[in-house]
Amino acid sequence: MEVIKSALSLLKKVLNETPFQIWAGQQQDQKHIYSNGSEIPLSPPLFSLLKPHKEYRMNSQNGMTFVHFFYPEEFHICLCIFKENLLLPDETLELFHYYFYPLYSQELIQKRDLEWKMVMETTRSINSSINTDEVLTNIVRNAIKVIPAADAGYLQLFDKEQERLVIKAAVGFNEHINHFQPKSGESITGMTYLDGKTRIYYSRKEILDAMSEQKVTEENYHHIMSSSDEHFLRGGICVAVSVGEKRIGVMMVHQFFTEGGFTNRDIDLLQGFADQAAIAIQNSMLFSEIKNNIAVLTELSEQLKEKNAVLNKRHQVHETLTQISLENRGVNTIISELGQIMEAPIAFFDCIEDEFFCSHRSQLHIFNEDEMKKIILQNQGPHYTEVYSTENGSYYLYPIHNGTAFLGCLIVAAANLLSKMDIVTIEQGGAILSLELVKKHTLTDIYYKKTHEYFTAIIKNTNHESLYEHAKDLGLIPSSFIGVALFEIKTYPDLQLLEANIHRLVSFIKKGFPELHLVIYGFHNKVNLLISTEHPDAQANITERLTSLIRMWGNKDGLEVSVGIGSTYKGIEYISRSYEEAEKALAYLANRKEQNMIHYENIGVNRLFIHQQPQEIERFLEETFTSLLSEKNHHELEHTLFTYIQLNKSAIETAKKLHIHINTLYKRLKRIEELLNINFNNPEDNLKIQLACHLKSFVQAY
Repeated sequence: MEVIKSALSLLKKVLNETPFQIWAGQQQDQKHIYSNGSEIPLSPPLFSLLKPHKEYRMNSQNGMTFVHFFYPEEFHICLCIFKENLLLPDETLELFHYYFYPLYSQELIQKRDLEWKMVMETTRSINSSINTDEVLTNIVRNAIKVIPAADAGYLQLFDKEQERLVIKAAVGFNEHINHFQPKSGESITGMTYLDGKTRIYYSRKEILDAMSEQKVTEENYHHIMSSSDEHFLRGGICVAVSVGEKRIGVMMVHQFFTEGGFTNRDIDLLQGFADQAAIAIQNSMLFSEIKNNIAVLTELSEQLKEKNAVLNKRHQVHETLTQISLENRGVNTIISELGQIMEAPIAFFDCIEDEFFCSHRSQLHIFNEDEMKKIILQNQGPHYTEVYSTENGSYYLYPIHNGTAFLGCLIVAAANLLSKMDIVTIEQGGAILSLELVKKHTLTDIYYKKTHEYFTAIIKNTNHESLYEHAKDLGLIPSSFIGVALFEIKTYPDLQLLEANIHRLVSFIKKGFPELHLVIYGFHNKVNLLISTEHPDAQANITERLTSLIRMWGNKDGLEVSVGIGSTYKGIEYISRSYEEAEKALAYLANRKEQNMIHYENIGVNRLFIHQQPQEIERFLEETFTSLLSEKNHHELEHTLFTYIQLNKSAIETAKKLHIHINTLYKRLKRIEELLNINFNNPEDNLKIQLACHLKSFVQAY
């Protein structure tokens, strides 16, 4: 042993041939260093842990003399001399203490090397592993290795949501330790977290008293005591874990079986490992933050790529479809191009024309017009719908509106949800189709306006030569049988919806007479129809077909329409008369507040009162029937009078219909003559009362 060569020389000189042994270390971990002339004893005797007054102490027992030399950090060297009651002078003992100091220094260096090795191992673990739980467990394990009296340990971090300290790493405990979760200020760890002060305990009693003083709950007490064998508890150290000035948790080690006790040096060591744990946690937080930031940046990058791809796709589709629209190649070409771009069957329903345009023939019978309108009425936004009568039963519908007016709908076969690219393609196709339809309706409106100008010129023209020229401009045969029908939409929510319904009505009527050349156009809330035929009987047939068409229109959810039809005349010069009659027929329906269809010829005598002010008619009726209404039984008399007039003043038929005796009838008629101051045999009075009864039924709608 080179390090104690001087001490060995002095020992041999002082002790002569007396055998001796040298032991060194802490009380719980003494190691045999050297023997001279004797066998190794089991172990040197224990010594008092109380701090001695001198740097050495001697005692004798069992035929031996023991000299204990004390050094810092509870390190001591025991000289075992195989001779009882040997006395050595203080000067010699002090010299031995001095000569043994290199051995202490060597042990201290080895201990520091071990500590440094554990610190470096922990540092490497922090820097090389991204598994925080693994790193924290290694820190606790290394702390136990470096601190001689430590047998077990754990690290707790404060959970803000639970408002408790929770276990993040534990070594030397069973699963009960994971349920030990004190609040801030509760038990030893909770108080250390609260005030940041280091706590050291040298006995089981001290630990239990501290736990009781800090009011540990019964549940937490049970978990911490059940996590190990409490009967062997000998001591503990608890330090705060902080990042900067902010405390984030605690770290504690327990002593169970190891001999000796904790030292101030152990506190420094444990605090060092706690600081390393704080660094590991901070690194983990930074890593998580960086990872999250990278994930956010990656997601943003992907979103930008996707948006850029969507914008490029939108631009390409827009350019392609716009070019088709500018070249006036029509809706059919646009739909075909959309089908090629999406590589999927696609169709378009034109609500105004009640017509389907399909990129694939197989789509022609997917929906009918009524089904389409019903579906869109229930959901006016883009949506998926199921159709169970086809092989591919799922479709994506994209309605196209112009303000409040529903123009049409794109229909896309969709076995699966459409991609964003497909949605963009459909949106661009919808926008172009909307412009195409608006353009088409604008051109139609121009045609309507021009046709209206020609028609106005015809009905106001009295010059036969120019009249014939205007007729030819409209495609009419001047010598044919001509009649006019007027269609009027009285009520409508807004102008856009009115305009769409006018276009629909015109298209609907045209489809009803595919074999005829009709002059038809819309103007504001009316549709003007000029019917030109070679034979008058054809006009009657057309009237019947119009009646059927208007009934169908009402069933197709169109706005309510009134129809007035003028008489049929031979020759273009009578067109203004037919037009006036159609207007009067409309006025007749308006006066009766009816939404119906009527031919001017069927109005009969009522045509005399079409333009009569309703107030004047009411005043005439009031003057005629006021005296009658003053009677108590005026309802009975009024009913008798109306029945008598309707039955052409036949007393027998009237009495029979009223189920009264004929004498009773005569008495009632006599009373009516008295009240109204009339005589039924007087032609003038008879005409007046017949007219009044007719007008009464005419204005009953009021």
